[in-house]
Amino acid sequence: MLHRLLIGVSLVLAGTSATLAQEKQPITGKTCEELLVQYKQLPFTDVLPLEEGPISIGGEVKDITIGFSQTAFNHPWRVSMLESLQAEACRHSNVSLVVLDGNVDVAKQSNDVRDLLVRGVDAILLSPVESAALVPAARAVAEAGIPLIVMDRDVPAEKSLFIGQSNITMAEQVAEKMATDLGGKGNIVVLTGLKGSSPAVDRNTGMENVLAKYPDIKVIAVGDAQWIREPAVPLMEDFLTANSDIAAVFSHAEESAWGAQLAIARANRCGDGIRLYAFDGSNAGFKSVKAGTFGADGNYTPFIADIGMRAAIYKLMGKEIPGATSYDMPGSRLQLPDSPAVVADNSDEWIGRGWGDFEPTPDPCKK
Repeated sequence: MLHRLLIGVSLVLAGTSATLAQEKQPITGKTCEELLVQYKQLPFTDVLPLEEGPISIGGEVKDITIGFSQTAFNHPWRVSMLESLQAEACRHSNVSLVVLDGNVDVAKQSNDVRDLLVRGVDAILLSPVESAALVPAARAVAEAGIPLIVMDRDVPAEKSLFIGQSNITMAEQVAEKMATDLGGKGNIVVLTGLKGSSPAVDRNTGMENVLAKYPDIKVIAVGDAQWIREPAVPLMEDFLTANSDIAAVFSHAEESAWGAQLAIARANRCGDGIRLYAFDGSNAGFKSVKAGTFGADGNYTPFIADIGMRAAIYKLMGKEIPGATSYDMPGSRLQLPDSPAVVADNSDEWIGRGWGDFEPTPDPCKK
């Protein structure tokens, strides 16, 4: 039941290339049987629906190859996105994938997109490392005349469709909860996502929109934590050294929030009661909210690549994209509805509906 999912699938890791044979498991290590069970739990399978079975284009069933250029696979959020894509591919026996890892390297990802074009894929899905830097690659896809579906992070270039939730409004939800918890006053520090990426820009915009209403909440330090834990720890250590009064950390990612938590414990500042606010929507993050480690978790799902594949197939079939609208970037956008920020009051409702099967980092301040 692996169908054609693995034929021609490549994953580039640390500069090496490995082609998976048909009899092996998908890149994520899950079989199609497992992925199809997971498919039933995906949040947006009713968006651009497709019947299970071979895809027919112009009345003809033929092999379809979809290329996916991912930012990186250095984060479980990104792997979960891939799982949703593979789950959709498992539903269609004549659809195969070529998956390339951008390794958080703009130059490499630009080359990856051109590599997909050389391979002759029928459509390209792109989740870019940075927004502006991927414009030339996006233009190359447009010139090739095949569908380009951009997901999660946008590119200011012509595209068939951009798919994502609103990072601005989700950040507003988290920032409003932070402001309420702080009683409208206090010093905060910000650990951003990768500088120049559209989610980092938008999450900061959402925070600033809310803080404009709370002049007594001051942002006293900002650092680029790149969505992950390792940069967050030394950044937070520096913030703690330079500032004796920090009320909260507004982190663009759960991983960097857990990094900040570790730095706080190492600095013997657990007694300061520094609050942590995060994003990413994992089950572990939701458990951290329930445990009181996080004050809120922005519920931005990675499970959108199945929609990306269906959008690409719609385009190949010549079908309109219901709900697609023009917006302030070239091309069209399909904006998915917001999921509510997870807070203590609704954490039980959301645990099990997020992504990932790992446990949260134990809170070092609660030993």
